[in-house]
Order: sequence, then structure tokens, then C-alpha cells
Amino acid sequence: MLADTTFLIDLMVHKAPAVDKAKELEEKGITILVGAPSIFELYVGAAQSKKSEEERLKIVSTVASLPQLTLDYESAKAAGEIFVNKTRAGATIDAEDAMLAGIARVQGQPIITRNVRHFSKIDGVVVESY
Repeated sequence: MLADTTFLIDLMVHKAPAVDKAKELEEKGITILVGAPSIFELYVGAAQSKKSEEERLKIVSTVASLPQLTLDYESAKAAGEIFVNKTRAGATIDAEDAMLAGIARVQGQPIITRNVRHFSKIDGVVVESY
């Protein structure tokens, strides 16, 4: 299951719904995966924080142990299509969310997020909330 940045942030700050969902997934033997776009977003946030070193340590302690998925050629291609299709439909999507959705589609992984609307109506992408 591919973690959206919101899920990772919620884990880093120990929000109960995210922690409970992570435990549930672990009990079911479902691996939480991290995409390169989420790592990018986390480090942008850390760099902008007044407590950037503290934030970087949270990222490392949360993300380092999780398997990571890169934005490879096929995922980038899918992301571009997703971005254009959403835009043509009159919806907005952040480039990072399009990239994460591209990775999810290519890898056949659902996305776990509390921001379901960010990933809604994307063909080939299953979204799960918590």
C-alpha cells in the first residue's frame, strides 16, 4: 500500500487514526510503501520548518525503514497522463500527487490517504482512507 504524504505526516506526529491504520495493515501483512514524491514533499516541509533538524529526524525515523518506490519512466509517463486528464476535466491536482498516483497505477498499489479527493476519479488508482 502506497502512503500519501498526509499519512506519513500523521504517523510522524503519532495521530491515532494513522497509527491504528498502520497497525491494522501490519497485522494483515500489508507493507506500507513510500513513493519518491512523498519523500520530496516531506523534505520540502522540513526545510521550511523552524525546527528543520527535528523534522528531518522524524522523517528518517518514519520513512527509512519502509520500502521505497521510485518515479521510473513508466510511472512518470502515467503521472503525466493523470495530470493532463485531471486538468482537462477541470480538476486540479498537484504534480506530486499525480506522480504518486502514477507510481500507484504502475505498481498496482492502492494509495492510503486522508485526502481522498486529491486522488479521486483517477482510472486505475484505488484509494483507501483512515
